[in-house]
Amino acid sequence: MKRRLSGLLSLLVASGVCVVPLAAQRVTLRIAPPAGDTLRMQLEQRFEMESGDPVEVMTGAMRVWTHAVVLDRAHGYTDLLSVTDSVRVFPSTVALRPLREAQRALEGQTVRLRVEANGGMKVGSGPGAVFGMGTDMPSMLPEHRVSVGQSWTRDMRVPLSTTGSSTARVRTTFRLDSLTDHGGVAYISFHGAVSHNHAQDGTGTVGQTVGTLEGTMQVDRRLAWITESEMVVSVVSDVQPLGKPAIHARMRVTQSLRALVAN
Repeated sequence: MKRRLSGLLSLLVASGVCVVPLAAQRVTLRIAPPAGDTLRMQLEQRFEMESGDPVEVMTGAMRVWTHAVVLDRAHGYTDLLSVTDSVRVFPSTVALRPLREAQRALEGQTVRLRVEANGGMKVGSGPGAVFGMGTDMPSMLPEHRVSVGQSWTRDMRVPLSTTGSSTARVRTTFRLDSLTDHGGVAYISFHGAVSHNHAQDGTGTVGQTVGTLEGTMQVDRRLAWITESEMVVSVVSDVQPLGKPAIHARMRVTQSLRALVAN
């Protein structure tokens, strides 16, 4: 056995072959599904909010099922046609109205999407937000090849209200945590600190919102698509709206996305 191993090592050295551990390999993370594919997704968003004196609690959730047909793939981007198949809301009594309004805006919508290779997304038409998460999304993947343990930063926008009227930009750090055997699936985590001065919004409201953003996602490198993601935004706001009483509020928004079928 020792002779066989020695002989194999000699052969590799002589032929100039270098065996690199998977964790040390640099990989490309890109969004580029083949033209003609259909991607079926389930998006769920949940929120919890506490405010007022006495404290009033508002909770709610929405689940959205969509499918997207890959129309065309070019260098650097992919065009898709996305259809909202079904929307279900799970409101509390307080949260009923905004949830129903969001449901009516989304149900049956057909939008054209342009997804960049680095994960950024532009929307050609359709509703602008669900629970404050704009349909235009920033790039999340690195521009360069990365190895396990490496990090990169991106600017993301997070919701500061359940209606989508106020958002904050947060500098987010992403990290490639691990790869499956042969590098087929990449596991990524990310985190950021939220800090927003409401005086910059130009609405007359003053005060601060601070909090955190934490999440994970999976990139299927063979499918060239983000197949799972989970993000939690937790913020505390102390604001003074123009002509209204001061507000102290806590909010937690959870967003999860999962690929149901890909073919």
